[in-house]
Amino acid sequence: MLFLKRCVNLLGCFIVLFMLSACQSLIKFKDKVVEETKKTMHFTDDNENDTSETMESLIDKGKLDQVVYDDKLYQLKDKVDEDKKGKVIGAIGQTFFVDGDGKRWSEEELKEPYISNDPDEIREKKPLRYGKVYSTNEDPDAKNEIIVEFNREYYRAVLIKNEKE
Repeated sequence: MLFLKRCVNLLGCFIVLFMLSACQSLIKFKDKVVEETKKTMHFTDDNENDTSETMESLIDKGKLDQVVYDDKLYQLKDKVDEDKKGKVIGAIGQTFFVDGDGKRWSEEELKEPYISNDPDEIREKKPLRYGKVYSTNEDPDAKNEIIVEFNREYYRAVLIKNEKE
């Protein structure tokens, strides 16, 4: 009987020690979570280069050499070879049509048949096809320079920083 009493006391001590160490581990975990939260609490998203422009507004303004990708405005630069593109990072995936004066055809105008009796006033439909967006081979993680598929050709595009409207 004395042996059983000592075993129960010893088992009780082990349970108390186990509970204390578990509580201590939880306290350390909580402190670590609070510490890491305080480190990142003042982090703000770098959206200083975000733009309110859309592809439609750029085309309407006649800025056919600029594109909007991932809410950022890019300037199309020079044409590049296909081997300069890196991995696919996204897509613009839009097609627009402009006439000879650079005026964008609206969705309604595209749905209706276009008939003109005056050959001097015929509006042509030049396609502007924006396809996939690629990283560059030189720096695959850089977001300030991308490769844009435009009318089935590849163009280097550079981020326009701190856009002012």
